[in-house]
Amino acid sequence: MAQTRLLVAVVVLLGTLMTQTLAEEDKVEEGSCSKQFYNNQNITVVAAPGPVGPKGDIGPRGHGGTPGEKGVRGAPGKLGPVGPAGEKGDKGEKGPAGEKGAPGTTPPAPAVVAFSVVRTTSLANPLVNTVLTYDVILSNVGGAYNQETGKFVATVGGVYFFTFTGMTPNLPNTNYFIRLMKNGAKMVGLHEFNGGSRQHQSGSNSAIFQLQPGDEVWVELDSYRRSLFSDGNRFLTFSGFLIHSY
Repeated sequence: MAQTRLLVAVVVLLGTLMTQTLAEEDKVEEGSCSKQFYNNQNITVVAAPGPVGPKGDIGPRGHGGTPGEKGVRGAPGKLGPVGPAGEKGDKGEKGPAGEKGAPGTTPPAPAVVAFSVVRTTSLANPLVNTVLTYDVILSNVGGAYNQETGKFVATVGGVYFFTFTGMTPNLPNTNYFIRLMKNGAKMVGLHEFNGGSRQHQSGSNSAIFQLQPGDEVWVELDSYRRSLFSDGNRFLTFSGFLIHSY
């Protein structure tokens, strides 16, 4: 009986101590499973942690902070691939006229060389390889034709055109054979023969030469016992002109 009373007194004392200590305690750590009470005695009461409470609401957003300092500029990146060409733009407006340029120099006038001559008399049974001469000069631009010798002497290098004619006398069995010569070489020829008829037969021939200054061109009767006819109607002619100089 005495032991029972003693046990009740201890329990009452412990409850009193616990009540006083809880009243004095300012802060309880969350998640703690034990509490210590100090009142001249050290007594520990052990208890299980309570359940986790619900998550609270999100608080209001705080004020934005001040911008930080500008960072150091980084190194340039690698050059990317060339993009596709864009569409052609519209034509722009016409710009103002530029300043007038300095006057140019006049190019030299191209050389002009041309001649045309005729023979008004016949030539019967001349010597072999006779150079034909012409007694009437229709033109001699540049003075390259020599009337005394019957030869054209080039004064300008270039490309030249030449033409010449012939006619037989009005007799049977007559003929002629004439040639265009260059520096003593035979270039082109011309031949006519009457046979047994009394008639005139006429012909012409032409050629284009490249000549250097000093080259000579003339018409030559081929051989002995051949005849050419002409009179005031001027059937025998020799002409030439410069096509292009260089």
